[in-house]
Amino acid sequence: MKRLMRAVLPAFLLAVSVGQIYAFTNFSDEIASYIGESQKDVQFAFSLGIFFLGMGAAFFGKIVEKNIRVSTIVGTTLFLAGLCVTGLGITSKSLMLIYLGYGFLVGTGTGIIYISPVKTMMLWFPEHKAIAAALPIISFGLGSTLSTIVYRGFGFGGEDSLFSMRFLGFYDYFNVAANPVAISSVFFAFAIFYLVPMAIATVLLKKPKIQVQSFGHGIPELEFKYTTLMCDSFFIRSWLFMFLNISAGLCLIPLAKQMMDSPTVGYATGLVTAIVALSGLMNGGGRFLFAWWSDKLARRIDILLIILSISAGVMTLSFWPPIIGLALLVINACYGAGFSVIPAILADHYGMTNISKIHGAVLSAWGFAGLAGNQAAMAVSKAFGGYGEGGHGYVAVVAMLVVAYVLNFVNVVTLRRSMLRRA
Repeated sequence: MKRLMRAVLPAFLLAVSVGQIYAFTNFSDEIASYIGESQKDVQFAFSLGIFFLGMGAAFFGKIVEKNIRVSTIVGTTLFLAGLCVTGLGITSKSLMLIYLGYGFLVGTGTGIIYISPVKTMMLWFPEHKAIAAALPIISFGLGSTLSTIVYRGFGFGGEDSLFSMRFLGFYDYFNVAANPVAISSVFFAFAIFYLVPMAIATVLLKKPKIQVQSFGHGIPELEFKYTTLMCDSFFIRSWLFMFLNISAGLCLIPLAKQMMDSPTVGYATGLVTAIVALSGLMNGGGRFLFAWWSDKLARRIDILLIILSISAGVMTLSFWPPIIGLALLVINACYGAGFSVIPAILADHYGMTNISKIHGAVLSAWGFAGLAGNQAAMAVSKAFGGYGEGGHGYVAVVAMLVVAYVLNFVNVVTLRRSMLRRA
């Protein structure tokens, strides 16, 4: 019961809250339309958010190691303040304020919150490190689905149905369709909505009194230096795996709605909404499935090769446009899986002593991928004529993703060899 209250519950509440960052595709059209800026310029707020997420994880690892309560308070404050500043930016039609709010503040706060529960979970559940580390990361993936439901609403059954339920989302509650400025009120409402679970989690989250012995090639606290870590070949290849996997995912995930709406694919609006909502569940499900699978493997590192093989295969099939909806769901699962298995792989290799610092440093790849992936997809699509009739942007983006996954597979083969040699 103590593990549930001090680790599992607060980890879930924190991660499912900050996972809201992946739902930005739900709001970007309305924001761009109201403030009079291009879709590309507004979408850059998401890219900035992912960049500062990686930087927050990288540079706040030391605080997480020293005081989990302080790091959680700082992360929560930045995240909630960022949502409010984003709302102010929309009201004033200021793209710079939106970049400050959703890019810097929400991104940095999310990065700090993201790594805060991971080591805590592994310390409470040392016998199942991958699953333990995956739980908050799984919840992060589900945060996109929660945000989509809260924004768009939820319902089933018709008016004449015996069993029916309707949940009015912020979009309808604030009547965004008829009153575009109300999209700003949505962000203030999100700040209030997430305040309660994050405050509860901040009070509950606590590391166990008995520390787990560190195994692997641990780096003693007094000898830990980021400069030394950056020169370590295992770290470099792990960082490269995350960078390529995240970049490829961010080529597809943030622009999925626009791709599925395009004449090249031609999905119905209802199907697009359903796939976007389901993709968050697939993201969380993939994190759990592959983490559980990795705990069963003789060599945990092999899970990375499985993830990349599946990703490359489904993107190759996606040269046929109707398959892109299925590809989005599979890529979401494999994209999330990379996050869930990497903490345990790092702990196997380096030990637990500085795992928050090392994990945070690897997640800096997330920040750079946030700038590279999304922007690369838009640039390549534009260069090849976009997603419309006569354009070859769709095929170009799919080809780029296939190449990225194949290159990453080769990288992980070398990572696996170096780990086996050192074992």
